[in-house]
Amino acid sequence: MREGEAELIPTTFRVYPIKDYGAVEEGEHRFCDLATGRCEGIAKFVMVWAKHDGAWRINSVLSYGHRAATPAEQRSAAAR
Repeated sequence: MREGEAELIPTTFRVYPIKDYGAVEEGEHRFCDLATGRCEGIAKFVMVWAKHDGAWRINSVLSYGHRAATPAEQRSAAAR
């Protein structure tokens, strides 16, 4: 059973193509406790995607800048 899950903050999501390779995806996600629904942490992420033979694959994932969510961010997550 999972204790929590990362949930994308849609307004932070960006994708940048890399010619002849794939793409870089970046954004922020909040960490939510599945049992309580509370979202108390925020972090940034970067994913590097490679396209080989028409199939997309994640090549690298970074999650960094972890911090506590502000009260306003917690309220915003609760309103979703």
